[in-house]
Amino acid sequence: MAAARANKSVPLRWLKVAGALAFATSCAACAGGFDPGYAVVTQDKFDFMECPELIGHRNNWTAREKELTNLVAKAESSPGGIIASVTAYRSELAQARTNLRLVQEAAQRKGCDAKKP
Repeated sequence: MAAARANKSVPLRWLKVAGALAFATSCAACAGGFDPGYAVVTQDKFDFMECPELIGHRNNWTAREKELTNLVAKAESSPGGIIASVTAYRSELAQARTNLRLVQEAAQRKGCDAKKP
């Protein structure tokens, strides 16, 4: 009887270990040191636009970045909010910040008046 119980616990133990490894691997993948905005943003996206378009895009991305920053702060102020913040807002915030930086660089290269409104 004890041998049968021991045989059943070995696969269960391996299943728990495999689950823990899968969880640790997925957490480690999220903690990578790169900016996910580059994965989804074409870097020359704004190079072919004229100054009025660039300024419009810059204003839009500035407003979106501010909105997402406020949403992240609000989510993280509640218990367990860091999980909601990471799953709901962090990747979009990184993308917005990357787009904002790229549109500002394109406006600066073209000599546009990219002063903050």
